[in-house]
Amino acid sequence: MLIGTYEHNLDGKNRVFIPAKFREELGETFYYTFYGSEYPSIQLYSKQGFKDTLDEELEKAKDSGEKRAIKAKFLMAAGEASYDNQGRVVFNPMATKKAGIEKQCVFVGFFDYVEVMSPETYEKYLGAITLDSTLDEEASANEKKVYREYKSSGKLLGLDKE
Repeated sequence: MLIGTYEHNLDGKNRVFIPAKFREELGETFYYTFYGSEYPSIQLYSKQGFKDTLDEELEKAKDSGEKRAIKAKFLMAAGEASYDNQGRVVFNPMATKKAGIEKQCVFVGFFDYVEVMSPETYEKYLGAITLDSTLDEEASANEKKVYREYKSSGKLLGLDKE
């Protein structure tokens, strides 16, 4: 499983250390792309994970034109990577630029793939999921309040019928 969050820096040659836990799961050679994320990031997949994800996306397509568009988006931004003897990979400069990664990057495991994003993007992502959680908690509290008020008014038991 690809889980956890790690921070590393790109060096002057656009190399970055891939966390050992992720290297084990991704395999000796893996694939990366920009497709499929709501936030600007590079997604890392094992060979099988890459194929499975592409197959899943293609199954959603309604016709051959849509399949071609999915392939183009998924594959045109893709690359193959393997590690040097220190566990680093070189990302295409276009990939890091598109993801907004300048020096620091955050690796986030999403079970079957990894997203690599800038610290700023990671903060936005955390803010969004924290906000969603806060909104859910507020909605739940409001629902309980409305339920209590409704119940105490007798409407819940049908006591308000004339």
